[in-house]
Amino acid sequence: MRDLFAISGGVKPEDLIRAGFTSSEIIEFRDNAARLAVLTSTKQLTLRPDLLEDMIEKARHAAPNRLPLPADAEPTRGLVQAWGEYCAARGALLLDPWHGQRERCMAVLSSYLDSLPIFPAIRTSVLRAVEAAMPQVTQ
Repeated sequence: MRDLFAISGGVKPEDLIRAGFTSSEIIEFRDNAARLAVLTSTKQLTLRPDLLEDMIEKARHAAPNRLPLPADAEPTRGLVQAWGEYCAARGALLLDPWHGQRERCMAVLSSYLDSLPIFPAIRTSVLRAVEAAMPQVTQ
């Protein structure tokens, strides 16, 4: 549900039904689920932009609500959506580690980093550090 919220900005009843919830469960638990989501959601408050080490750490852990934002980067809807897509790809890799998932995860992260105002050397450093920390897969 967090990944869906990060990607699309919300979770629809159709999404929950596809996830295996019944209509009666959705109606019965919607208020409690919304309250729990608000209580457990976090937002990062920083006094400074993310440095290289911060960006690497955030990309390694891939939390939808903690996107790497270097200096001169604002959390636009496009950036938030791109980061959510990376988090979803990272989650898929952890659930089903195979070579294609790993490549897709790196491609989505690369696309997110391309949209940031950072130097190519920083982009390459983040990609290398994250790739080294990813689960190894065998074919």
